[in-house]
Amino acid sequence: MSRIDPTGSTPVPIDTTPTEAGAAPAPPRAKAQQAPAPATRNEVRAYDGPPARSSTKQDPGSAPTSSGPSFSAGELAATGGRLRQPSSPEVPAEVYSGIQSHLTRSLTDWAVTGRDVKSVHTALGTLQPGAYRAALERMERDGLLGEYVKAQDPDTRRAFLEQAESKGMLQRRKGEAPAGPLGYPAAPDFFRNDARLPESLRGAVNAHAIDAGAAFYKAHSEYLDRYTDAANGAKSLQELHTLGEPRAAYLKAVDLGFELKDPARKEFEAQWRQGIGKPESTNRAYQTVNARQRELTGDRPGGSIRSHAQVELTHEGLKLGTEAHVDTRGKVGLKGELGVAVSGGPVGLEVTRDTAGSAKVETKLNLGFAELSHASDGEVKVSLGVGKYAQAFVSLNRETAEFGGGVSAELEGEGSKAAAEAGFNMKGLSAARVHESFDKNHRGVFALPAELAAGTAWDALPEPKRASYAREGWDQDTWTGKLKR
Repeated sequence: MSRIDPTGSTPVPIDTTPTEAGAAPAPPRAKAQQAPAPATRNEVRAYDGPPARSSTKQDPGSAPTSSGPSFSAGELAATGGRLRQPSSPEVPAEVYSGIQSHLTRSLTDWAVTGRDVKSVHTALGTLQPGAYRAALERMERDGLLGEYVKAQDPDTRRAFLEQAESKGMLQRRKGEAPAGPLGYPAAPDFFRNDARLPESLRGAVNAHAIDAGAAFYKAHSEYLDRYTDAANGAKSLQELHTLGEPRAAYLKAVDLGFELKDPARKEFEAQWRQGIGKPESTNRAYQTVNARQRELTGDRPGGSIRSHAQVELTHEGLKLGTEAHVDTRGKVGLKGELGVAVSGGPVGLEVTRDTAGSAKVETKLNLGFAELSHASDGEVKVSLGVGKYAQAFVSLNRETAEFGGGVSAELEGEGSKAAAEAGFNMKGLSAARVHESFDKNHRGVFALPAELAAGTAWDALPEPKRASYAREGWDQDTWTGKLKR
């Protein structure tokens, strides 16, 4: 049965519960608008801090007021399980269009020039870090990044990598500063070759690592040149000792920053090792030091060859001679000799002293077709006649490990004889040097004396020890100075 409301009365909804008589009717309640249920998505949200506390209770069915960036399961798998910060805005269309125009080839523009590379570098430099990363990744997908990298020379490649570093895409391992007065080269900087970088950018990083490694080895070779020059110019054993030992150069692949699980690591490392080559050995520097040490102690270095020319004049038993020599190390010498010469039949005896103060006694035996001689310094010489006035000779000194030969000529008059000789000899390893090579207690030029290392004062050394060290250039002042360090 229908209900007829009186005129002027307020209608009551059908579903309203009757109220008590005389009570005012309840105001109508607006139905709260229901928020649509959020779409379910398989995603992982980046952590953006704890939720803010609110004084009002939130409807459980409503969506959170703010949420961080989200990643789907597919996106998460593509990034290797690593959450990335949200990218900056998209690359401006006009910037990317300009990059495309410089790196796209056509019939009228068939090469990427240095001007194109510079223009692209400038355009990329205007981008913010997020847009910069997005631009390189898009260039890689479009095949433009590879063209850009291939057109770079070593200087522009380094500038590009430094730009990428400033935009946060690359990390760099800083090298070391040059060391020592002879300028041992600085260890090079290497950019970290991260597996998450675009492939063309990884190639640029490795190409730069090859350039830097090869330049380091070249600089090391130049350092060894400076070292050998300084060793050859040392005026004393102490000056030679002050140079310190020559330093070797060695670069390790671990400095490139590859991850052990990086599938491209071995290939990149192989390219790098082949590209930088091998460093020069320090053997040349050590040989120079050893040779200079021998010279400073009055000995010839092994392997050197010396040429000499000698003129002698003998008159009534008085002998006067001059000898000049030069060796393969460029050392030139000149000395005079004065002495007496006596002979009886086939036997002759000569006693001389040179300007360096060394005395020499030589005995000769003339057999007609050959002449034999033996000197007090250990030299044995055999001469054979060649024509009327000339002779060819060979000589051997086992004590000093010298072997040589040459030619000589003699002219005799009444009571006088003039002789000239020209020849060479080669220095080998003496028995003493061979013994030093195997002697564990032998001290090299860079090793301090055992007494000095133990803190023994110069005056406390036995006299023979002081004399031995004095021949090596040590004196009381130098010794004491080393003790105070």
